[in-house]
Amino acid sequence: MGKSGKNNKSILWVCYIAAAIVLMDLTSVNIALPTISAYYGIGLDQVSWLLMASMLSATSFALIAGRIVDRFEARFVLITGFLIFIIGTLSCYFIDHFEVLIAIRFIQGFGEALLYVVGPAYISKHLPDEKQQSAYGIWMAATAVGISFGPVIGGMLVTEFNWHSVFLINLVLSFIGLLIVVSSKQTVVKSEYNMEGVDFVGAVYSFITLASLIYTLNIIHKKGIDDFGVIISFVVFVLFSILFVKREKQTQNPILNFKLLKIRNFNAAALGFFIFFVVNVGSRFLRPFYFENIKTLSPQISGMLMMVSPLIMMLVSPFSRSISKKVNHKLMLIIANIFLAVSMFWFSRWNVQTSVLEIILAMVLLGLAMGLYYPINSFVGMKSLPDGKSGMGSAVISTSKSMGKLIGVLVFAVCFSIILDDTANEKSLGYAYNYTFLLGSFIALLGSIFSLRVKKI
Repeated sequence: MGKSGKNNKSILWVCYIAAAIVLMDLTSVNIALPTISAYYGIGLDQVSWLLMASMLSATSFALIAGRIVDRFEARFVLITGFLIFIIGTLSCYFIDHFEVLIAIRFIQGFGEALLYVVGPAYISKHLPDEKQQSAYGIWMAATAVGISFGPVIGGMLVTEFNWHSVFLINLVLSFIGLLIVVSSKQTVVKSEYNMEGVDFVGAVYSFITLASLIYTLNIIHKKGIDDFGVIISFVVFVLFSILFVKREKQTQNPILNFKLLKIRNFNAAALGFFIFFVVNVGSRFLRPFYFENIKTLSPQISGMLMMVSPLIMMLVSPFSRSISKKVNHKLMLIIANIFLAVSMFWFSRWNVQTSVLEIILAMVLLGLAMGLYYPINSFVGMKSLPDGKSGMGSAVISTSKSMGKLIGVLVFAVCFSIILDDTANEKSLGYAYNYTFLLGSFIALLGSIFSLRVKKI
């Protein structure tokens, strides 16, 4: 692990903490959305922007974050990410204006991108091959800790205090991570401190491309395809996507090297993550609304139920390397996708009479899918990269995941709103939840196609 093994090991564990913080933030805010929606008197599609604002900036910034990770030491990246997160966390607690909250969440997403991209890149660069898959398993288990404890602690804070308090959930962990990384001294080569030639213009193009795409998808179901604003937004998306691709192919130091996307296992992993996250995060966004609106459960109980899947993932992920020694990677990825599809179909059968035990069993199946898929697919994708491209590769996969999160929230929110009729009674609410989860099941089956493309490592 380099000349300064002890300090570098500390950095690795801080990367695990950073991963937990990012996911804890998203899931704790998710559990508070029904309460925030009622507080401001706004609908599901509007309140969802508290999640999408940070995901949008994190997605747009991920590619340049990957270049930063390749050129700067992990210590610098982590310190910067923690500082942005801490400032954003404290600001969200004291602000009551909804539009300002969205702006702060947007800025906080830049810190999220740095904290999330650095982990897989650090593992790829600093750990020997035989230890990488286990490290990815621990890193995914760390994300599972965030997903597990985010909803339950968030639910407790909302129930016992108020929804503002949910933003403080990451404060202690952020300070701990910052303290550890500041006290460490990672050995680096000084020439790495150089951002000369990095394609910042390409980063701006990529940001505008993604922002216009997300905006188009968010308003098209409200205003229709023939609305002037929708047409302009879509034209901007097409124009800047062309400019971005042209720019990246011509520049010598691109934000995104398109040659990476020609690597079969890497593009299969990236596209597979996109599909998996569309389904998982989209359903995760909708489940608290089902628990609280149909089952009339408190945010605290809802958070405890949301904890089931990531807990199973946390238990399974560290053993993924042992499992993949007995069953090949491709088969395990296909099985994980099938588990995901079956769990979504099970969700689509939920109604007001569904027992808590049945809900837990369906969530356990989802957790098995996550625990198998995440670390194995990360290993498959990152292992296929050439030397010196771990930061960019991690950024591409992170962007794929983030796009999956954004599209997932949008697809599930839009699908739910379209199916739900004007009466919004218990029966129509039930139908909206059922058919939206059923759509997720079909999308999950598509994900297995990308797993079929994985070549033997």
